[in-house]
Amino acid sequence: MKKTLIPDLLAGLTVSFAALSLGAAFGIMSGRGAFAGMLGAGVIPIITSIFGGTRLQASGPTAPMTAVTAVVVAYAYEHFAGDKLLSEQYITLILMMSSLFIALAGIFRLGRFIAMVPQVVVLGFMNGIAVLIWIDQLKKLFGLAGKTALEGGILTNSIIAFGVLGAIYAIPVMLRKVGIPESIRRFMPSIFITIVVTTIITAVTQLDVAHVALGQSIESFSAFGDLVKTYFPSDSRLFSSEMLLSALPYALQLCMLAYLDSLLTSLVIDKMTKEKTNHNKELLAQGLANFVAALIQSIPGAQATIRSVLLLKEGAQTRAAGVFTGVFALLGFLLFSKLIVLIVSAVFVGVLFKAGLDVLDRDFPIAYFKNKWYTNKQRNIQLMLVLYTTIVTVVVDLNVAVISGTIIFYAGKKFLGFVDAEDDFSEVHSDELLGTDIPVAAR
Repeated sequence: MKKTLIPDLLAGLTVSFAALSLGAAFGIMSGRGAFAGMLGAGVIPIITSIFGGTRLQASGPTAPMTAVTAVVVAYAYEHFAGDKLLSEQYITLILMMSSLFIALAGIFRLGRFIAMVPQVVVLGFMNGIAVLIWIDQLKKLFGLAGKTALEGGILTNSIIAFGVLGAIYAIPVMLRKVGIPESIRRFMPSIFITIVVTTIITAVTQLDVAHVALGQSIESFSAFGDLVKTYFPSDSRLFSSEMLLSALPYALQLCMLAYLDSLLTSLVIDKMTKEKTNHNKELLAQGLANFVAALIQSIPGAQATIRSVLLLKEGAQTRAAGVFTGVFALLGFLLFSKLIVLIVSAVFVGVLFKAGLDVLDRDFPIAYFKNKWYTNKQRNIQLMLVLYTTIVTVVVDLNVAVISGTIIFYAGKKFLGFVDAEDDFSEVHSDELLGTDIPVAAR
């Protein structure tokens, strides 16, 4: 116990900085506010680390889950004509339904089917999610597709957003060049530093630009209890067959994402630890965590690849490391939630641009051109399937993309000899967050 406590504490503390920063960004992207994202960044990893089937992991809000949650929130407020109470209850209903579906996937032992999803489909849907994130942020930044541009001018906000994106990549390099030891750099994640420094600069210069909306807030435990009670789905109108049928596709989509996000990440972690995840137990834990997150008005999540890999790289030894990640994120949430409104909105646009890059597969297309795979028929077919899944994810629907892409692949495999792509083209570039030197190969 004593030998593992300090490594677990330090690993949890380190990862909590990234978890809290990304939680706030994903909360804003979802439309529920930074409060909801930071709350999820604390609560979800605690539950999944205790009960999950992957021993060493860090779960929480993720880019794919948030992209769909944003669609759910927008649909709810549009459908109910801005009725906040009914909209929030409907959102909670969908999130609870999705969590039940995730748990049922574990109960019915569906975890084994993760191995059947072709790698070309996985790469395509991840690329599609990245594109959806960028489109959403560009609409917000430039006022496209009916959205109102951020206050303060397009030029100013663009400079801030793209400056933040560049700084996230530049800070680790700068920290190395000035000779700061890695033992110190581990506690200086580039996203967290960028947010703090940019906030100080914009506050000192008093730039007249849009600031982050916190969303809900907790003034007391009794007020929080009232919030949970108010937005619990209790309106009888929500339980009509029409409403339930309209909620079903969104719930299934979130379930599909949690399944893919969590179990694909578990494969990465299993390779690194030489252990084997109990996939069904993991799905049950993710279902429980997402149910609690929905109940407390947070946003849903899943196993987060980069945060899980960071946890291992930072020396995590036991499940306690993931619990500490959540505990420290909650402490940071309680300490900093009132300060979040000092951050300008464009900062999190830049953070979400980076989140999209983290999701995007870069290694297959690099290998495709570097190795001249365009002269190989099978490689061209693989590329076409990746592009197909990407386009359908963006234009139609994630579930349609994954299901149809998988059917096309297996039909092609049976009748035309299709061959799947290898599973090691994607990389988790954890060095970009902490300024370490060695990228970790992952799925």
